[in-house]
Amino acid sequence: MIEGKLEYLGMIQSTIERMSATSSILKGFAATVVTGVSAVSFTGINNWVLLLSFFPVLSFLALDIYYLQLERKYRFLYDQIRLDKHEVNFDLALKNHHIDRVEAKATIIDCMKSPSIWLFYFPVIAVAIIITVLKFLEVL
Repeated sequence: MIEGKLEYLGMIQSTIERMSATSSILKGFAATVVTGVSAVSFTGINNWVLLLSFFPVLSFLALDIYYLQLERKYRFLYDQIRLDKHEVNFDLALKNHHIDRVEAKATIIDCMKSPSIWLFYFPVIAVAIIITVLKFLEVL
């Protein structure tokens, strides 16, 4: 029985690792978009095109929150199995009950409060806003 439990926990742990890796990749893409926009802003680009740079960054933000939610739900499942509160059935499907999301701290608000989200995306969006405003004011 303990071998099955360890194997099940290993399956969940590998899923958590994939969620974490995906989150890091999304942050890299968001940083690349803002860096590209910063570099292009010094050329004669149309000011309105700069506004399009917000769409991918906000999309990456939404995806990052989604993957953080999944990661937290799987961590909750991991703890439930570890504490023998969930049967070892090798099912990786997550319940989408509101109570489970609250207990796992996997609501959208909880995820937005995560330092991995706001400490990264707030400065990225702030830089994009500053560049756009400076370009519209023709300072750049």
